[in-house]
Amino acid sequence: MSDYISRQAAIDALDGIFDNVPMELTTEILRLRRELRGLSPADAAPVVHSRWIKTADGAECEKCGREAVYQIIDDHWRYEPFCPHCGAIMDKKE
Repeated sequence: MSDYISRQAAIDALDGIFDNVPMELTTEILRLRRELRGLSPADAAPVVHSRWIKTADGAECEKCGREAVYQIIDDHWRYEPFCPHCGAIMDKKE
């Protein structure tokens, strides 16, 4: 599972809201579009992989050591598939 989207999808999303924002935000949207178009693959942060390590109080990220974030799915607590603190994708095996 990936939460990454293409650059063009991000630009299209900005274009989709452009006509519905207050005038004072249009300059900011145009700046964001310009920055998105100017990014290269070299500008992307490296993908970091990690895993949740069980602790007495729950779990923590192996990479940054911060506490896991939980969500309820089908009446069960589940760990997020990524660390919201360092951005690591939680796909490493134990």
